[in-house]
Amino acid sequence: MSQEEIKKFIAEAKIDQPATVEEFHQAVKDAYKDRTRQVYFIWRKLKELYPEVDANRVIREGSYDFGLYQGEKIAAKYGGGDNVGPKEALLGQTSRGGLLVFEQEIKQLDNDKAVKIFNCCPHVEALTELGLSKAEIKMFCRDMLGHCDYAICKPFNNVDIDFPTTIADGEGHGCAMTITRKPK
Repeated sequence: MSQEEIKKFIAEAKIDQPATVEEFHQAVKDAYKDRTRQVYFIWRKLKELYPEVDANRVIREGSYDFGLYQGEKIAAKYGGGDNVGPKEALLGQTSRGGLLVFEQEIKQLDNDKAVKIFNCCPHVEALTELGLSKAEIKMFCRDMLGHCDYAICKPFNNVDIDFPTTIADGEGHGCAMTITRKPK
């Protein structure tokens, strides 16, 4: 590639200009989908090369460890896990990118309960594009990827997290992240 071609490519990429909301949304969504595809191909390769290994467990525990890492960062932001209630736990894992890409709606936000609905899921979209069945997608979400979210709340001594519904369940409901204060 000549220097002129490089300059033209960079100019067309518009990296020196602010991204529109739509461009930002699509870039973040594509990144989530790529991460899901990467995890899927690692899972599939584990099953192929090492059939004696429980590939689901490897992905589940890796997802859990990633969530724990994220949760510890959130806990540190609030001065420790004892200082995190449902409100802080939900807000601590909410971002502009997440709000846009997952089309999230915060439905409840108080000291005893916080609920956020995910109306879109790039993970489900990526797995669908890869040709997984509805049952496989539900298994991949509930048995593996979803453990990240549960682990995020592990460092928070005062809360429990649950997902009564997920998009991956295939029942037409969003993912209902529900964080409640543990009874004393």
